[in-house]
Amino acid sequence: MSKGNITGVQLVSPGESIRPVSIAVADDGTIASISNASLQGSIADGGGELYAFPGFIDIHTHGANGCDLANAADDTVRIIAEAKLKEGVTTFLPTTWTASVEELETMVRTAASYRENQEFARTPFLHIEGPYLNPQQAGAQDLAAMRLPDVAEIEKLHGICPIGLVSLAVELEGALEFIEALTAKGIVMSAAHSGAKMAEFRKARAAGLKHLTHFCNQMSRLHHREIGLVGAGLLDQDVSLEMICDKIHLCEDMIELVFQLHSIDRIMLITDSIAASHLSDGEYPQGEGIIIVKDGAARLPKGNLAGSTLQYHNGLKNVAEITGLPLNELSKTTGYNQARSLGLKDRGSIREGLLADITLLNKDFEVEMTIVGGEVKYRK
Repeated sequence: MSKGNITGVQLVSPGESIRPVSIAVADDGTIASISNASLQGSIADGGGELYAFPGFIDIHTHGANGCDLANAADDTVRIIAEAKLKEGVTTFLPTTWTASVEELETMVRTAASYRENQEFARTPFLHIEGPYLNPQQAGAQDLAAMRLPDVAEIEKLHGICPIGLVSLAVELEGALEFIEALTAKGIVMSAAHSGAKMAEFRKARAAGLKHLTHFCNQMSRLHHREIGLVGAGLLDQDVSLEMICDKIHLCEDMIELVFQLHSIDRIMLITDSIAASHLSDGEYPQGEGIIIVKDGAARLPKGNLAGSTLQYHNGLKNVAEITGLPLNELSKTTGYNQARSLGLKDRGSIREGLLADITLLNKDFEVEMTIVGGEVKYRK
C-alpha cells in the first residue's frame, strides 16, 4: 500500500486542543507536518468530522478472531494483528498465559516469527503474564504450570523475542530480586494475580515495579485494615493501572472512581482479549480446556472470568460516556501512557517526526480507518 496524507480530521492528541487539521506523511511513514490546510494526494479524508487519535496501543491482549497465543500456530499472531486493526490498535503486545517451559517458548517463537514481517499492527515486544503467579489468585490461569520467578527463563525467552512487560505475583519467593534484575534490563514489571499486602507492594515498588495488571481483577482487595493492591493502586499516584473497561471486569462506578482518584497520566486502557474477541457467543478452546462466552462475558466452566471479548475502541467509548472527560485527555490512556512506559518514543502522540500511526473514529467511536506508518491498513 502507498503512503499518503490525511486531511479534514479533528486532531485528538495529548496536550493538544481538539481542532480541524490535515496531516502530511513523509516517505518514511512519519508525520511530516500538521496544518489547517487541505492537502492533495490524501489517502484519508475525514470530511471535517472524523476524530484522529494516535494509534491505540494495547499492551495486554492474548488473542482475537479465533486465535490465541496460548494455542500458538504459524499464523496466530498475524491473525491477531489483523483483527486488532479493526479496533484501531496499531501497536500491541502479544500476551502469554501460564504454561510449561516448552509451551511458553512456542508462544514466544510464534511472536518472533510475526515480527520478521509486521504487515498489520506492530508488535515491538511481548507481555509475559505468568507463570509466576499466586495460585490463590489464579483466575483462569493454569495452576499446574505456576512456578517461582526465574530470571534465567525470562532471559532465554527475551533472546528469542524482545519482552517489554512481565506480570507476576510480587509476594512470591524471589520476586523482589527478579523485579530488580529485569528492571535493570529495561523490562517493565507489573503485579498480577497477586495477594500482596501493602507492605509487600511497597517493597516491590522500591525494587522497580511500575504497573498493576488488569487493575482490581485477581488481586488483593481493598479492606479498611489492609488496603491490598486495590488500595495501593488508588493511593500510589505514580503506579500505572491497566484497566479492562468492558463494564464486566470493572463496573461503571469503579471506572468512574478510578478516574476520579488516580492520575490520568498513569491509566492505561487494555482489552485482555482472547480468541473469542470479534466472534459470537459460544465455546472456544483455551489451552487444554474451554472458555464459554455468553452475552460477551468470557468465563471458565466453573464461572471464573477468563479474559475478555472487548474491542479496544469500545473500551474507550465506555470510559468517555462514564467519565465525560475530554477526548484529548483520554487519548493519554489509549497510547501515550503506554508508549511512555515502554520507552517507545516514536508513537503515542500525533506530532511531527513521530510515526504516522493514526486511528480515525466517528462520533459513535466506530473505527473508520486504521493507518500504520501512513498506510491505510483497515478501512470500514
